[in-house]
Amino acid sequence: MSNSDTQNPWGIRACDSDDQVWELVKKLVAATQLDPLSGMEFTANVRFVEDPSYAKLPSNEIVRSLPDEYPGYLVFVVDTESHQGNEHTLLVIGFSPRGDDPKDFERRPNQTPVEDIKTFRAIPSTIQSIENNLSIANMDFDDFRNAVHQDGVFRGFAS
Repeated sequence: MSNSDTQNPWGIRACDSDDQVWELVKKLVAATQLDPLSGMEFTANVRFVEDPSYAKLPSNEIVRSLPDEYPGYLVFVVDTESHQGNEHTLLVIGFSPRGDDPKDFERRPNQTPVEDIKTFRAIPSTIQSIENNLSIANMDFDDFRNAVHQDGVFRGFAS
């Protein structure tokens, strides 16, 4: 993981509470994950961003507030809910174009139609799998969203 890599999706701090939880979530997201099938180790490529302007914004406003040059169509949010309970779930926001028109992929985040913004929550240890697979288009956002538990949290794929 490299915080200086401008091509990585962001992990945004969207609440101003508990610095210890923010640091813990960053550490959990950055932790190397072992793929039990291959035995290979992987890390999440996430750039952590602390910007008070994102605090308490709904997901569609977070997307529309991203800079024009934002890399990709995925953002992770550490919000108030991340501070509740012991799982420290992150809000995962996807905003990939749905159309077949190549021009759709040139749009800026602030041009994203609300219907293209999708969300689910995920535990920190799954961010690597989500980021890695979506970044290389190995899977799509709905593959993860359709695998959330009844409580709306993605904890990995059942084996």
